[in-house]
Parts: sequence; C-alpha cells; structure tokens
Amino acid sequence: MAKTRLPITSESMRGMTLIEVLVALVIIAVALSAAIRSVNAGVVNTDYLKQKSFAHWVVMNEVAEQQVQIFTAARNEWKQVDMAGRRWHINTKVVATDSKSILRVETKVFRKRDESSALASMVSFVGVEP
Repeated sequence: MAKTRLPITSESMRGMTLIEVLVALVIIAVALSAAIRSVNAGVVNTDYLKQKSFAHWVVMNEVAEQQVQIFTAARNEWKQVDMAGRRWHINTKVVATDSKSILRVETKVFRKRDESSALASMVSFVGVEP
C-alpha cells in the first residue's frame, strides 16, 4: 500500500508572526525584570540582617566588657573594634543616675562613625566604686 500525501496548504503552515514574537519577548523581559528586582531585594535584606546581627554581637561584647570595668565618672567616647572582618564604631555615653553608685551606659554600634542611625544599641547599668 502506498501512502498518500496530503497537499500542503497555507493554513497548515501557519507560524507565528513577527508581532507575536515581539509581544512574547516583551512579556518575558518584563517577567525577568520583576524576578531580578525581587532577588536583588532579597539579597539587600539578607545583607542588612547580617550586619544587624554582627552589630548586636559587637554591642553585647562591649556591654560585657563595660560590666567588668570600673567607671568613675560620666563620659562620652568613641572606639573602634574589628569583628567578622569588619571595623565597627562604638559610641558609649555614660550618664549619672539618681543613685551615686550606679551609672547608666548607652552603647551604640555604627558601621561608619558619621552615620546618623545605629545598627544596634543597648542600655545597661553599672556600679561604681564609692
């Protein structure tokens, strides 16, 4: 038995037009752009949370060191520490309280010294020698 071939008509060979291809490419470009923005936002947020975590550890270490030191008077000072391969700037403000044997210590950690908002901060109270 011989196979019979059907005649090729223009209806069976219909493909996509140039306009349809361009519309499909625009839709793909918009979708990829949105996906890239979403991934970028995730990366930025992850980096910010990582810095906040390190800053919290830095402030906890600083407060632990303050609690073993002996403070004699109120003062305000800056210092730098290196942790996790980064330099952190610590601002310590010691304020007298109503009790002469207790000082209030405000400790803030900054990524750069000239920043306006701290990544981490903590208030502690330390005893002073009479």
